[in-house]
Amino acid sequence: MTISESIGNSIERLMNDNGISNRQLAELLGVTHPTISKYLRGEQVIDSEKLSIIAKYFNKPFDYFFSNNSEELPFLFRADKPALAINEVDVDQIKLKYSQYIDVVGKPKYNYIPPKYSLNLDSKKLNDEDETFLEKVANEQRKYFNIEASIPDNYYSVVEEKGINVISCHFDNESFFGASSLSELFGSFIFINSHKTIPEERQLFTLFHEYGHLLFHHADYKSMEYNPYYLSNADLKEKIVNSFAGYFLLPRQLVKEYIDIRGKNVDVFEMKNHFKVSIQTLYIALRKYDLITPKQSSEFWAKANKNNWLKFEPFPIAHANHLDKNVRLVSFLKNLYVSEQISSNKIAEVLGLDMMETRKIIKKWSGADDHYERFA
Repeated sequence: MTISESIGNSIERLMNDNGISNRQLAELLGVTHPTISKYLRGEQVIDSEKLSIIAKYFNKPFDYFFSNNSEELPFLFRADKPALAINEVDVDQIKLKYSQYIDVVGKPKYNYIPPKYSLNLDSKKLNDEDETFLEKVANEQRKYFNIEASIPDNYYSVVEEKGINVISCHFDNESFFGASSLSELFGSFIFINSHKTIPEERQLFTLFHEYGHLLFHHADYKSMEYNPYYLSNADLKEKIVNSFAGYFLLPRQLVKEYIDIRGKNVDVFEMKNHFKVSIQTLYIALRKYDLITPKQSSEFWAKANKNNWLKFEPFPIAHANHLDKNVRLVSFLKNLYVSEQISSNKIAEVLGLDMMETRKIIKKWSGADDHYERFA
């Protein structure tokens, strides 16, 4: 039984128990009667907003619709300052996107469980020894991804090729940047908020921020019922993965090579775009590597605060194509559509696209585009 079928069964059970007809539920949700029938049969994925309406109408928690699959969905999300930034709707949407993904992809043939790393921390700060260790791990991981000597065109694809499931989708909450999940059954998941107001630099940083959690905080990933917020050492855990992500995206050797080639003609805005990082991430790395003086660092932060660069990225890089951030998912959707096992409506719902955008994608699939074939 697929997850969408299980959700449909749960909805139908509530309708039968409370004497609610398909037509009544259709009126409640503002959809057609045939659409309700598709929801109940699991032929069409219901979005999180409509599922939340049903949950509130029947006075059930959102998790009720996933209860039959609790053993298959151990889940824990991660986000910056989650207690302040995350609300119930965000959690619901993550769970639904997780379910939609599993519904399409199924249990992966190869589940990548990242290696476990740990730091023996004596305080709430990272010392020089800790930083050295984090840089070492970042370099090991770049080597594992076969990118130790280059900046790839598509980091998302690089991560997915190693067996990590990446789900990039729009969340209305701009303060929520990302999440991650670790399951022995389904492997590793990283969720990225692709909201258009979040710079691509921030989204890429979030990709490896969350990967850092997968590497350093194995024990924190438990079950769907587990409180997803940090219960202890929250700030320190964030510092660990932020530092890891910085070292990963800005490896010392490549940074030095970039500067050596250009000499005195380094343009920091071109440099940040070359490495696909924010201006503040770049300056943190330059100071760590002793490539700028403390005075130059202080002058930058004063200028950054004055120009509000901590909130609005100067000269941002272009957003990556939505499909290129979901390569594995798109490859499965393509194969299912070509073999007539999935409708264009479901493709639109899973990818969070309107029908016009979806038709453009399907038109490309009918050609010779094999961009996604290797992930199927």
